[in-house]
Amino acid sequence: MKSVIFILILFPAFAFAQLSENFSDGDFSENPAWSGDTERFIINSSQQLQLNASGEGISHLSTPVSLEGLIEWRMWVRLNFSPSDNNNARIYLVADQQNLKEPLNGYFLKLGEGGSADAIELYRQGGTAEFLITRGTNGLIATAFAISIRVVRTEDGEWSVFADPAGGEDYQPEGSGEDQVWQNYTHFGFFCKYTSSNATRFYFDDIYAGSPIVDQTPPQLLSVEVLDQNRIDLYFSESVDEPSATNTLNYFADQGIGAPMAAGRDITQKSLVHLMFATAFSEGTLYNLTVNNVKDLAGNTIETVTRPFAYYTVQPYDVVISEIMADPDPPVGLPNFEYLEIYNRSEMPVQLENWVLSIGSTKRTLPRKVIEPKSFLILTSEDAVPQLQPFGDVFGFSSISLSNTGATLVLREKTGAVVHQVSYTDGWYRDAVKKNGGWSLEMIDPGNPCGASENWRASINPAGGTPGTVNSVNASNPDNSVPSIEKISITGPSSVRVFFTESMDSLSLVSPAIYLVDQGVGTPLAVNLYPPAYRSVGLSFDHVFEEGIIYSLEVTAGIADCAGNETTTTLNARFAFPSLPDSADVIINEVLSDPRSTGTEFVEIYNRSQKVIDLKSIWLATRDKTTGELTSVNETAPDGRLMFPGEYLVLTKDPDLVRAEYFTPNPGGFVSMSSFPSYANDLGTVVLLTPWEIILDEFTYNSSMHFALLNTTDGVSLERVNFDRPAAEPGNWHSAAQNVGFATPAYQNSQFMKAPESGDEVLISPEIFSPDNDGYNDQLSIVCNFTEPGYSVTIRIFDSNGRTVRLLVRNEPAGTGNQFMWDGITDEREKAPIGIYIIHVEVFNLGGKVKQFRKTAVLGGKL
Repeated sequence: MKSVIFILILFPAFAFAQLSENFSDGDFSENPAWSGDTERFIINSSQQLQLNASGEGISHLSTPVSLEGLIEWRMWVRLNFSPSDNNNARIYLVADQQNLKEPLNGYFLKLGEGGSADAIELYRQGGTAEFLITRGTNGLIATAFAISIRVVRTEDGEWSVFADPAGGEDYQPEGSGEDQVWQNYTHFGFFCKYTSSNATRFYFDDIYAGSPIVDQTPPQLLSVEVLDQNRIDLYFSESVDEPSATNTLNYFADQGIGAPMAAGRDITQKSLVHLMFATAFSEGTLYNLTVNNVKDLAGNTIETVTRPFAYYTVQPYDVVISEIMADPDPPVGLPNFEYLEIYNRSEMPVQLENWVLSIGSTKRTLPRKVIEPKSFLILTSEDAVPQLQPFGDVFGFSSISLSNTGATLVLREKTGAVVHQVSYTDGWYRDAVKKNGGWSLEMIDPGNPCGASENWRASINPAGGTPGTVNSVNASNPDNSVPSIEKISITGPSSVRVFFTESMDSLSLVSPAIYLVDQGVGTPLAVNLYPPAYRSVGLSFDHVFEEGIIYSLEVTAGIADCAGNETTTTLNARFAFPSLPDSADVIINEVLSDPRSTGTEFVEIYNRSQKVIDLKSIWLATRDKTTGELTSVNETAPDGRLMFPGEYLVLTKDPDLVRAEYFTPNPGGFVSMSSFPSYANDLGTVVLLTPWEIILDEFTYNSSMHFALLNTTDGVSLERVNFDRPAAEPGNWHSAAQNVGFATPAYQNSQFMKAPESGDEVLISPEIFSPDNDGYNDQLSIVCNFTEPGYSVTIRIFDSNGRTVRLLVRNEPAGTGNQFMWDGITDEREKAPIGIYIIHVEVFNLGGKVKQFRKTAVLGGKL
């Protein structure tokens, strides 16, 4: 809009003055000076005049204008809402006073009315009376719009109104009428009527009022759209003259196609030309169309131009989402605006008209625009277009909003078929600093469009991103892995949903014959696909699954992921109709509340029962430190996840971050939670519960539970020593061992120790322990196993010289099978020296019975 050049006809009878304003100086107080409700208007970052009021009301601005040579008006107007009686605009082409709110004489365009037939209307106003001169197309401006309008008046009082709904200069007739009243007018201006919700949604730009503008600019070919194997539509930048547009000799396609057999200008849109060819286009062949000698209505002839075109059916992943700037604040080196970048990785030009971009539940429709082979397009908000244009081809939606923490983005072509899908999270940055703002996420290898987190990372460009050009992290990163089954969830008495480890080729999943369930169930009756990710299928059977039976599903070799990697062997996975959990069936087994800056929190759970349990029945929460009430209650797996007896599972917001930080032999034992409770680093409570509020397990942790000699607890998990002992029992938690990397996600804890079995009332194990946090015999187990309840126990530890080293417990309930742990730390929070130690255990009950035991143990270590 800012590059419009006006060529004027000078009439010698006039002293001639004109109004030309595009607000590029960022000021409306001078050159020219506008007056009125100036405090309610601003020049925005796109150098447009914008209403900036609050509440409901009427606001206006006007500026002096000369009548000499006043023949033509042009302006760009955007109302970012559906107009109505209470929300509309008037553009006063002329008025006989500065204050547009008062009764006046003049002419105005009205934009907006009640109902859904809103049209551009031209009125004459006399005092408070209004006289309609002409009305344009019904419904043209019934919804939010950004439009260019041109008005022409002859000295005989003939008025003509033209408009380009796309906001360009392809003006089409909207209406005409006659009104010969012409007085001593003095001002041009804008009048905005609004409710509070629209008090900042009026925009004006590129204003002209003066002598007629002579068009000396040749038409441009904007796009070539292939309709079918014989027809092409050509879109020009302005209306073209019919004789030249319909001359078939002005068009030529190479590779034996030749000139069209027919050419016709569209009846209503005079910038559109339809071509029909006798020779059909071959699917997937790139042709070149040459256009020359086509003229606009002013007689300007197009410069000869050649454009590629192809009859081509878009395939999945031809166009991919290649860059995501979700959090531009604080800016590093790019404008402070959100954007997406898409990339045409195919060898064919692709028409994007009526494609739909979904951002979560929000949908945005793409315009008529061709993205050339191996080219980029930046998608952003309208306000950001001027700032991002220097970086490449850009299109602005009315608005765009990308979640900082993550969202699902889906690009669909006009038939609704998925072309590309990305579900990003802020864990994809792999950088704790960059995820806080100013840096984009970039795809590493466009040839691996389904690579998810493994194929994305934060930009390394010093500006913070690379909109419109090759990504700074661009590198070869192919997907060579074969897909496998991640999990199976029960979705009904006779149906299951099978989840795969990555996005799949949907066509390889559709045949029921490739699936087989044992126990006499057989193949499914129906297979349901789940777009847009295609990471799962639903299977419906003619069989009711029975509780207590574990079934096995086989998937025949030959299914493929979206990269084409096929399975070469049969995939197997088990499932069962789940049982409801009882207290302590599933327990908290490991907690990482204080992750490193590059990691994330997790809670590991363990199924110690003999039941198959669905995680739909298990929620994760914490407690308020003051009130003790449950807070941050979150579903662990809304889509379901079966947990088999003896299975470990890690609950976390970002499994990829946990797997990147720690070794695990069980990469499939992770559950991604969309929302995760916030656990304090040093003190907090982890709660496992059912939706009906049965507490399955609860663990209140604090930093003092860690091994006292650790330099830092950052990235060190607390492991449960014995899952058969209560979570609240003293000594049942210990820092994960150093030699396993300070955490054991999804597998047996490094500090795990089963209580030894013996008939002794007090049992010490092992005889030699070495508290160096290497995961081997780091603690001394002291088991009290009395045949009758009601005992209290006190345990003191002495060195070989009889000096008290540690008062381990005092008057604790001993029960009939309690286990206490000594980690080799003294009462002074120091590591006890290597040597022999005496474990003195004293128990008594309320009946006065007292028992004393003396045991020895050796604290060993490296010399």
